[in-house]
Amino acid sequence: MNAASRFRMTPGRLWAVLLFAAFLASCSDTLPVTPLQPLKATRFYDVRWHVSLGSKNAEVLFPALYEDALYLASADGELMSLDPSTGKENWHIKTHEAFSAGVGDGDDMLFMGNKQGDLLAYDTKGHLQWRVHLSSELATAPQAADGIVVTRTVDGHIYGHDVSDGKQRWTENRAMPTLTVRGGSGTTVDRGGAFLSLPGGKLIAFNVTDGHVGWESTISMPLGATELERVNDVLGNPVLGYRDVCVAAYQSKVSCLEAQRGTVIWAHDIAAIGPLAHEEGKLYVTDEKGDVVALNRITGSVAWKSDVLEGRYPSSPVALEDNVAVGDVEGVVHFLNRDDGSETSRHETDKVPIVMQPLALGDGMVLVVNQQGGVYALGPAKR
Repeated sequence: MNAASRFRMTPGRLWAVLLFAAFLASCSDTLPVTPLQPLKATRFYDVRWHVSLGSKNAEVLFPALYEDALYLASADGELMSLDPSTGKENWHIKTHEAFSAGVGDGDDMLFMGNKQGDLLAYDTKGHLQWRVHLSSELATAPQAADGIVVTRTVDGHIYGHDVSDGKQRWTENRAMPTLTVRGGSGTTVDRGGAFLSLPGGKLIAFNVTDGHVGWESTISMPLGATELERVNDVLGNPVLGYRDVCVAAYQSKVSCLEAQRGTVIWAHDIAAIGPLAHEEGKLYVTDEKGDVVALNRITGSVAWKSDVLEGRYPSSPVALEDNVAVGDVEGVVHFLNRDDGSETSRHETDKVPIVMQPLALGDGMVLVVNQQGGVYALGPAKR
């Protein structure tokens, strides 16, 4: 893969498409992959259901689990709703849009962005309700609450639009660094606030109703001599707790801050390559070596570190009822014990890289999406 294929030009600025997982997927046929070691499984998983979405080379975007349905979309415009337990299709439409970012949800609506810079609102039956044109393509999946859908575009604009009709209620703008992690940042909207992780190591909190900035904190500072080495984006949807909000910064650190004021409670240096997972007082993250690390959410201390996936380029983790699940570059899903990080089970899919963070479906089930549009739901074996 040549360097040019990792970049794209938008008006007035060159943006890196350096999503670590996508880079691995495109190079997976030449990467040296560590062979799997024998495993005596203590738990077993089955494929509960499997679907394919989009054309073979169309990207499947990060899905949404909302209320009692799973929503999937492909970059070439397919949008579908499934029963997460059985995979039974509720509805499936071909919109002829070129979707970007991921599936957003909230206030009984679904939200998508297209590559022409439009924000589109659908009801949960798949009917288009409205569309508005933004300043550029969406950088993250929209999120909605309290009657406002919050979006961020790749040129740094942050918008609040009325869920009912798409009318713009407020807007903010932030300068973007030259290089950013494609699809890296995210938004969490809850309890009247919108928490946005931003390129350049920033985390910002808004009042979701009027767009008033409550606080803006620096999570990490750029290091290194080159633009590439200085990428330090805050990754994924911020993890909001009762009093704190926690995030990972690309190849830098994991931090928890006071949700009300943005004051750093603790920060732990770790070369994170993707967003956090969380469950019952722990945060989970994958680092650049392929280690999966569990941190105590209160103190930031390391609870455990698993190195069994080094050299297999694992995805970011997701926490399930008893395990932490990750996919790898050969399409294998690994399950690690949440207490000590030991590998309890693994399940092969179809040898296509799984680089997107898995999604917990409830009842111990996990959803993984590979780089050719294969979508697999795995659950505890019924034996």
